Amino acid sequence: MTASRVPHQLTDKYEELLRERTERLARIEELDRELVFLDYSMRLLDPEWAPPALPAKKLKPSRLPRGVLSRDCLHFLKSDGELWTNELVARLAQRHRLTLTKREDEQDFASAVAMALRRYERQGVLEVVGKDAKTQALRWRLCMDDGPRIQ
Repeated sequence: MTASRVPHQLTDKYEELLRERTERLARIEELDRELVFLDYSMRLLDPEWAPPALPAKKLKPSRLPRGVLSRDCLHFLKSDGELWTNELVARLAQRHRLTLTKREDEQDFASAVAMALRRYERQGVLEVVGKDAKTQALRWRLCMDDGPRIQ
């Protein structure tokens, strides 16, 4: 027998990946079985139930700690009175020194700001005072009535 010319690091890596693949295939088979059982159980409870067409989108990790975005939105609105959503987005990005190089990153961040504002609107903390006809951007302010408030 002749010694192989292939470095052992490559053959070790190949074998490691084969082991990992085998383990993952076994896990996929296990998941498939569990999904069949869950599907059956849900159809027993609701015969009209159908699985979603696409799996849920995995959430991206947040750029800021939990609650910071919402708190800062309230801070800016409290100090300035009324602001457009895009103004809040720009100020938040500047305050936290976020560099949003991709358009997708900008949109994700703006969406997170808009969701925080909508949550506060549902709670009665904020209200919409204007809407740009062209861009559909909203102008926000703290509620002036006696509704729920956040200190």
